[in-house]
Amino acid sequence: MLRQLTRSMGPTSRLLKQVNYGTNAPAGTHIPVTKALEIGQWEEKLKAAGVEDRKFNVKCIVSHVLKQKFSSVPDSFDQLQLNPGQLADFERFLEARCARMPLQHIIGEWDFMDITLKTSPSVFIPRPETEEFMRLVIDDHKNAKHVDLLEVGCGSGAMSLSMLHSLPQVVATAIERSKAATVLAAENAKMLGLLNRFEVHNHTMEEDKYLPEALKDKKYDLIISNPPYVKTEEFQFLHPEVVVYENLNALDGGSDGLRVARLVFDLACRHLRPGGKLWLELGNDHPPMVKTIMNLKYEGRLKFIAGYSDQYQRERFVQIEKV
Repeated sequence: MLRQLTRSMGPTSRLLKQVNYGTNAPAGTHIPVTKALEIGQWEEKLKAAGVEDRKFNVKCIVSHVLKQKFSSVPDSFDQLQLNPGQLADFERFLEARCARMPLQHIIGEWDFMDITLKTSPSVFIPRPETEEFMRLVIDDHKNAKHVDLLEVGCGSGAMSLSMLHSLPQVVATAIERSKAATVLAAENAKMLGLLNRFEVHNHTMEEDKYLPEALKDKKYDLIISNPPYVKTEEFQFLHPEVVVYENLNALDGGSDGLRVARLVFDLACRHLRPGGKLWLELGNDHPPMVKTIMNLKYEGRLKFIAGYSDQYQRERFVQIEKV
């Protein structure tokens, strides 16, 4: 899709001409980033497109185009220059961002906690709140001697792979219904040198068929999941980046947002060891609902331990224990 947003080199040629380089700029020609932003009117274009955190977006694109670490790029862009090829990429990426393509898809990779992951439109982009969620899970298991982990709906593999990276005593298995995401998660595990402790299965979880045949008798110490939790009626309020570019199947949680979570509860009853933990990232109105469901339907099998709030003081994370 990014390729479809690419136009001719006309804007780049005009920009070079405006800084007196002419349309046939020599290979060694460079243009200051600040000048490229000014002449291209990218601040105004991003604002008109409704893009928030515009300075952050531009800095991410600048660092990617220059192949520099985000932290090493000065906020003022002083002394930073682009050659003609970099300028073409710079304009192309900003044009895509104005079309509200997610920044992560434009760049093709994204940092999650202490690891860098490949991203693609086939997976839901992990959010900063999911990093908070995983810090809670990692802290809860940092002193365990061994952890057999199962992740339901792994997407890019962000949650499992960040845990494997942090805790060497963890071995992870994941299921994922998207074939493209299954391949991407395995690629990320290989890229991070974690494939020897990670396996991923392409499987669609269904009632009475929670795990693939190869895993049907397996038991785990920990199950984690960030299942679809957006209520169907709330899709009208989602940002264009999500509606146009994200995999909406990774978001739709049904009428109450707990359609998939309920399957995870049943899976946990069958595949968690006694004393094992189930951690879920859900919507901000879900933890009280989950507590009620545990008390009414799963008494004697699953026990609600606690709900936890994210950085915005929204209670979104749930910890449950197998009785």
